[in-house]
Amino acid sequence: MIFKTLTLNNFRVFNGETSIDLTPRKEGVFERPIILFGGLNGAGKTSILTAIRLALLGKRALGAVITKKDYLAYLNEQTNNTALKSDESAQARVSLSFTHTHQGEHKLYEVTRQWQAEHDETLTLTINGVLDTSLNSEQVQAFLHELVPPGIGDLFFFDGEKIAELAEDDTGSYLKEAVQKLLGIDIINRLDSDLSIYLKGLGAEAADKETIKKINTAEAEKKAISEQVNIAQRNADHIGTQLTDLKTKIASKEQSIQARGGAWAKTKVQEEAKVSELIAFEKELTAKIRLELSGSLPMALAPTAMQSLIEQLTKDQKIKQAKAFGNELTQALPNLEAKLATQFSTQSNDIMATVNSYFGQLVAQSSMESPELDISDSEFALIQAQVTDAQKSQALLKELTQALEAVQNKLSTLSINIERAPDAEELKDLYESLRALEKQRDAISKEYISELLKAKELKTKELELAKRLEKFYAKLKNKHSSDKAVERVEQSQNVLHEFKEALTSQRVSQLEELFVKAYRKLARKEDLKLSAKIDPNSFDVNLVDAEGSVINRKSMSAGEKQIFAFAILEALGKLSGKVLPVVVDTPLGRLDSKHRDKLIKHYFPEASEQVILLSTDTEVDESFYQAIEHKVSHAFEIEFNQQASSSTIREGYFWAELAQEAV
Repeated sequence: MIFKTLTLNNFRVFNGETSIDLTPRKEGVFERPIILFGGLNGAGKTSILTAIRLALLGKRALGAVITKKDYLAYLNEQTNNTALKSDESAQARVSLSFTHTHQGEHKLYEVTRQWQAEHDETLTLTINGVLDTSLNSEQVQAFLHELVPPGIGDLFFFDGEKIAELAEDDTGSYLKEAVQKLLGIDIINRLDSDLSIYLKGLGAEAADKETIKKINTAEAEKKAISEQVNIAQRNADHIGTQLTDLKTKIASKEQSIQARGGAWAKTKVQEEAKVSELIAFEKELTAKIRLELSGSLPMALAPTAMQSLIEQLTKDQKIKQAKAFGNELTQALPNLEAKLATQFSTQSNDIMATVNSYFGQLVAQSSMESPELDISDSEFALIQAQVTDAQKSQALLKELTQALEAVQNKLSTLSINIERAPDAEELKDLYESLRALEKQRDAISKEYISELLKAKELKTKELELAKRLEKFYAKLKNKHSSDKAVERVEQSQNVLHEFKEALTSQRVSQLEELFVKAYRKLARKEDLKLSAKIDPNSFDVNLVDAEGSVINRKSMSAGEKQIFAFAILEALGKLSGKVLPVVVDTPLGRLDSKHRDKLIKHYFPEASEQVILLSTDTEVDESFYQAIEHKVSHAFEIEFNQQASSSTIREGYFWAELAQEAV
């Protein structure tokens, strides 16, 4: 199957008719399988994927269990709002043309879905340009399901959320469902169930009236409870959908608040209080700095000069002390001479001459020097104290200045944050609507839990009745165990069980090989020695290292889990034997550059004969575009017009245009 053209009319963000050429183009003999769509978030990339899934799968695109009412409501939601404003009865349409070889003939098919408010959808199929009037809508859908079974479609047409869901599925439930659909095990299970019903019927035919009455009563009661269980489950699913929508709206509202400065508004009051504290502290520090500047601090501004001053004053003090000593000595010498004459009459002159010679030199030396700065001792002590204080003041001033700078930086940051925060009135309506949504979410959550508990309680009753019926039928079966029909049915059931186990084992083994091959192709170099083991009962996939140890998937990064999911999807796709286009919407958001590189180079170019890739400019950026350019058939850019509230598509791509301009 190859998609040729997708036509959208008044569908989601596309107002009016938009036709998109999806046919892969060749360059000589070289295949170019990738059709690349680029667009910013909200431009309409998901609308392309949604349109393809809707065209082929119909209401099964929304899930296995969905009511006609919900499906019609969903279709009405897909109609472009601008078209509805101009015409309340505006029609919406999705058409997909594709080539496919059916029953040995290669034909061009075109499926068209069209709907409008308060009306059922119309589904038509043209073959080689001729409308097929032999098929009604249900038969057309049945034919499409033959081409693309719903369970298989999820393996080929998926988005980043499906990848994330599969990546985080530690239970194996998604894989189990997919494998059972691929292998037809669900059909085997249904056949087994039908045979069991047949057995019950055989026994009931020969049962006495009282037993039949009990069985019929229990069957009727079980049927009634089963219907109640289904209703409760549908209600829970419906409420769950509402809950999911509400959570999406709440997330969107929170993003709007964030975009309007809500993150800053939350802390605005606290930050304003901090600003007041910091301003007071700033004033205190400024006062202390001024106090230090008005004291002896200026002396510390000229440390060399002050050191020279102290040295000179110290020298002057010594000169003054020497002069004072000389004066006192001169006054004391006559008394000394008289005393020496009395005690040493014969030697007094010699002793006195020696004394005069020694002290005379000291007195003469001091008398020749004069102090340059003649200040008192108290003034000298005061200057020394001031110089010491100036040094301490300088160290303190440094600490105060650093503290002031830190305070001013904090004030600057807080001021910016406060400026970013809008006034409370600006966000009042947004916060009120957010609170209303959260209140609605809480109420619906209670209702959802209530429905789930109700369904669980009813299911328990249903199981009790099933067990009681099983006992009735077991007794009847024992009575007719020799019947040929019973024997053949039991043999058929045994064969079915054996066939189911053998088929599952064989296919699981094949799936392991396909998965390992795909994973090694996409994984980083250090992961190439990994293998895989799939449990045939739970279908949980375990990675096994070179030593045979199981790797805990919970310990894997988000990017590694996504590579894991892509490998599973590729393996399941190949196991299905279907050759379908692959459509992927925004698949690279959680991947690191290494994993992106592997995916870009080794998954998308080889995933199918036709790969439709829907990406933002940050996912397939300029470098990644260059890496796959040789495999890109053509590219489109989706542009959203804010004023018109609709999108348009033109051929080209962000980086492709830049490359052309450069040339």
